[in-house]
This record gives sequence, structure tokens and C-alpha cells, in this order.
Amino acid sequence: MKTYAAPSPLGKGRFEPIRTVRYLDDTDTFEVEFESGETYQVSHVALRRANRLTGTAEVDSIWIEAEVRAGFLVRYTNGELADCAWDFVKETAA
Repeated sequence: MKTYAAPSPLGKGRFEPIRTVRYLDDTDTFEVEFESGETYQVSHVALRRANRLTGTAEVDSIWIEAEVRAGFLVRYTNGELADCAWDFVKETAA
């Protein structure tokens, strides 16, 4: 499992549908698996920062965008939403 995407020039990533996403409470990360079987971890802090969320609410639910599986959304217990696209996962170094 890769803990972060290897640094590469932005826009050079190759699209691949997301298969599954799960939140790992013990490490405070999201584990994202793509159709190829590659798995990445996305820092919860980085996702909240990218979505400009400042609260400390807990994760309520996660779902993958259904039409092309190009990203996932996170809903928090206070009603906030965070959006994460496939390229954020594959092109952002931790």
C-alpha cells in the first residue's frame, strides 16, 4: 500500500475509477482503492484543509460519486461536506 502518491507534475496522472474508500479511524486517514488494485492513503487533515473545513466534527458517512467513480464525498456529523477527486489522491504528495 502506498501512503501517498509519488510526486509528479500536476495534470500528468492517468484517470482510473475509484473502487472503494474507507475511513481508518486509528490513523485518521482515508484508504482509497482504484480499479487497478493500487491503494493510497489520504490524510484526513489534508482533505479538510483542501476543502477549507475548520471544525473537528467526526466522519458520518462516505460515498463514491456514482456516475464515473471519479471522486468521493465525506459528510461530517455537523453537516459539513468534503469533496475529494481522484487526482487529489493520485497527484498530491503527503
